[in-house]
Amino acid sequence: MGSDWLSASTSDTLGLAAASQSAESTRAQNAQYAIASASSALSDGNYDKAIKAFKTAAAFDPNNTTAYNYLGKIYLSQGKNDDAIKAYKQLVRIQSSQTTKDASSSAPTLEEATISLGNAFLQAKQYDQSEKQFKAAAKLAPKDALPVYTLGQQYLSQGRLDEALTQLQKAKTLAPKDGNVYYALGAVYNAQENYMDAAIALQTSVQLKPDFPDANYELGVAYNGLNYTEGVQEQQTILNSSDYNLASQLSAITKPQIVSIDDTDSRTTFHTSNFGPDTPIWLSDTSLLTPNSSKIVTTVIQFSKNMDYSSVINIANWSISRGDNYKSGYYNYSRPVSSTDAYIPQTPESVTYDSTTGEATVNFRLQQNSNGNAMIDPMHLVFTFNGKDDFGQTMDLTANSIDGYADAPFGSIDTMA
Repeated sequence: MGSDWLSASTSDTLGLAAASQSAESTRAQNAQYAIASASSALSDGNYDKAIKAFKTAAAFDPNNTTAYNYLGKIYLSQGKNDDAIKAYKQLVRIQSSQTTKDASSSAPTLEEATISLGNAFLQAKQYDQSEKQFKAAAKLAPKDALPVYTLGQQYLSQGRLDEALTQLQKAKTLAPKDGNVYYALGAVYNAQENYMDAAIALQTSVQLKPDFPDANYELGVAYNGLNYTEGVQEQQTILNSSDYNLASQLSAITKPQIVSIDDTDSRTTFHTSNFGPDTPIWLSDTSLLTPNSSKIVTTVIQFSKNMDYSSVINIANWSISRGDNYKSGYYNYSRPVSSTDAYIPQTPESVTYDSTTGEATVNFRLQQNSNGNAMIDPMHLVFTFNGKDDFGQTMDLTANSIDGYADAPFGSIDTMA
């Protein structure tokens, strides 16, 4: 009888084990079906369905790294930070234990899971927790630049610039060919207003990673801080075709410039590039042949960006002067003003602005003398603007003046009334 009991007991035990293995196999299979369903939902952009399927997979297989990893990613993208934190905590739990660890190539490592949890805490602005996770990840992989880099980015976002710089310099040592690291270094230097070091780091960044609008933006900021206008314009051009939002942001912080005088515009009646010293004033308008006559003439000036309408039409922001340096050229070749020199008004009579073209039409008065022989030097008549753009930025004082002689705008400090 004892023998029969032993035989029956052994048989039952083996039966239970087999049933358990079968159930476990079924759960794993159901989890994989759920993962496949979630993948299909993601492909269709149906994130709610994908979340439900990933949750089902996790219910069948509590150690399924794929389910928790993608739940965390979806929740982060939706701004559901608390849910993302919960998912990534499960991922860290799984990868922290030798019993549950998923060593497959598709599974995130413990370091990667820890960084993901840190990023979730960072997005939730739980800075103490995110800092803790990034430091833990750095200990797990001391030769990996990623956790050090990410911690540096956190410090930058918090305004802890010196600490950010320390971490990012470590990251540069660990990953000297990573364009992201040099980008982050440049952003820190910009925040410190160390524009020269920022420019050097960001130039390296775009060399290592050419298609990198964020780095182009920061490089534009650095060039703007260095008053390197050509460099700013180059980065603005790149962003105009690669990232509209960053292009707008760079435009908002950079100072506007005068670009040129448009002598070909139909509104132009005073041509600045055709005639130089000792030009009879009546060539601007034949009505000025009459002694003591006067005439409103116009010139059209192009700006580099959209300008503030009220600022442009305010004549107090404008001045007209004689060129007096090598950039503007020298009015009448620097000869002393004579009795035949036409009177030069210091301000326009009026100014209009076309926001669709970014051009200002400057209207000013020319006066014939009593003898009818007044002379003018149209090529070296300098127009200067000291207003602001649509974003409230004041003019770049190295490019707020223009005349017909110059190939490019120049600074108002180089002209004299």
